Amino acid sequence: ALLLPPACLAGATLPAAAAALATPREAAVLYAVNTAGAVAGTLAGPFLLLPYLGIRGTEVAAALAAATAGAWAVGLGLQGVRPAPVAHPTPATARASRVVLVAAGTAGLAAMALEVSWTRLCALLLGGSVHALALVLAVFLAGVAVGAGRFGRARYLAPALLWLGLLAAAGTLAWRWLPHGLGLAWALGGEALHLPAGAVLLALAMGGAPVASGAVFGAALDASGGSASRAAGRVLAANTAGGVAGTVLAGLPGLPRLGVQGVTAWVAILAVAVAILLPGLPRRWRFGGPLAMAVLALATPRWDPYQWAVGFGLRVSEFVDLSPRAVERFAHEGWDLLAYEDGITGTVAVGRSRRTGHRWLSVNGKVDASTGRDMATQEASGRIPVQVALAHGPVDRVLVVGLASGVTAGRALEAGARAVTVVEIEAAVVRAARWFQAVNGGVLADPRTTLVLADARAFLQRRGPAFDVIVSEPSNPWITGVSSLFTEEYWRLARARLAPDGVFCQWVQLYDLPPEALRSLVASFLDVFPRTWLFETIPAADALLVAAPDLPGDLEPLLGPAELAALAAGARRNTDDRPWVEFEAPRWLHRSTGEENAALLDAATGPLRAAPGGPPP
Repeated sequence: ALLLPPACLAGATLPAAAAALATPREAAVLYAVNTAGAVAGTLAGPFLLLPYLGIRGTEVAAALAAATAGAWAVGLGLQGVRPAPVAHPTPATARASRVVLVAAGTAGLAAMALEVSWTRLCALLLGGSVHALALVLAVFLAGVAVGAGRFGRARYLAPALLWLGLLAAAGTLAWRWLPHGLGLAWALGGEALHLPAGAVLLALAMGGAPVASGAVFGAALDASGGSASRAAGRVLAANTAGGVAGTVLAGLPGLPRLGVQGVTAWVAILAVAVAILLPGLPRRWRFGGPLAMAVLALATPRWDPYQWAVGFGLRVSEFVDLSPRAVERFAHEGWDLLAYEDGITGTVAVGRSRRTGHRWLSVNGKVDASTGRDMATQEASGRIPVQVALAHGPVDRVLVVGLASGVTAGRALEAGARAVTVVEIEAAVVRAARWFQAVNGGVLADPRTTLVLADARAFLQRRGPAFDVIVSEPSNPWITGVSSLFTEEYWRLARARLAPDGVFCQWVQLYDLPPEALRSLVASFLDVFPRTWLFETIPAADALLVAAPDLPGDLEPLLGPAELAALAAGARRNTDDRPWVEFEAPRWLHRSTGEENAALLDAATGPLRAAPGGPPP
């Protein structure tokens, strides 16, 4: 209801502007300019506007920009302009019109399906930060703009669609070596080259297919005949409808069933198949196109799950030796891959160390649980809040946000909870958690456990019984999507679902997080839960914020309410409108801040002038 009206008007701008043009070819150039503007907007949003203006401020700025452009057009009198009559109008025949729309729709489907695949590839290569996801969209749109402006001519319609498929398949030849390229860039320029190199590598991974996609759109406009306005409207509608279909098909059934490389391969085959059926394709390409596709399929290296399960791009700063041989050793030696699955929201893997036997679970290469060092945090986040709540009475209902290995939910039951509800957004994580039954107590098979596949915020907004304990242990706050589980509004939602004497436990990372972001998260949490204690579960790595009426005397937190309030004094709040941690924290992913944040906590530690369960000093 909120998105559709402005989206419809945005879609109407190209046909409306094309009414002032003489030929459909000019509309293709106009589309290229419009798409170039989209590149600028894509980069300006996360890198400039959103961090400083917030979400609402960015929306207002975008609205003012659109209104200014419209007012300028009105001031120039463009709203009444009619195109000059075409000397030799060439209205398209019904068959030609269908060919144009089929090509435009197929290109839209292919382009958006490929973008879904490339976005997941980007998350595996660079991580799921807002900056990385903006890069993949900007590279894609830049290619579309070049294709529409440079090759948007009618004679390129069928060849461009053919090349869309061939170039997408050709891009997969480079996928096997993307981590090596990232390592080389880091060796040359360190953090300064990380994102720029990522953009170049993503362009190689796309193989020039976005350029071909833009060429199909421009060629479809040029081949439409008739008025530029009508051509732009029909072609844009067909292309966008195909794009909607491609996004849904690739994102929902495509990735889980075919995987990242499989989606790309099938989309490439579809584009080639439709192209050879279109009129206007040179005869040699009707035979050469499928042959080239077959050669590319045979030449493409097999998808290597070992390489993508370990998140090399997130750990590149830890390496002294960044040679290709060292990268290969990191990816393939010393461990076994137990499970690997492309889920709807992320790629989930389970590995086991041959040296220690420890298992770990990663999402898009980011390790979110393990049977090694992480056990301290996983166990404490299930045990401590239940222990605190038991001091006030029986714990009938516990909610755990984020399943991961299942250890936290299992420990909550072992600590005395009568029932646990686990909210997990990714079904692939649920299947991966079965590899951790030896340490999670078989929690998923326990009749006291209820598993809900849903978004945590959507779940909390539903009506339902209050929980005695809520444990929020999602992934890191720098990850787009997860970041909304670290805002003041999220914690208010959770408080509304707590029992009157309920306990809320929030995991917070200390590593790879700027000190100001840590202070911000604490300050935002205290605005909702003023009576909070902090436990450091892994020194210089993990901490728990536990909000409760009071603490039992046998628990020893690192910081109490007064110390936390002093620590957070003057810090910026992290809110839905200004989620600045999401935009700032990714800049610190390759900086060691664990010790710095641990020192910040130690400096805030003071003698408790009252018992832990008493009033704050």
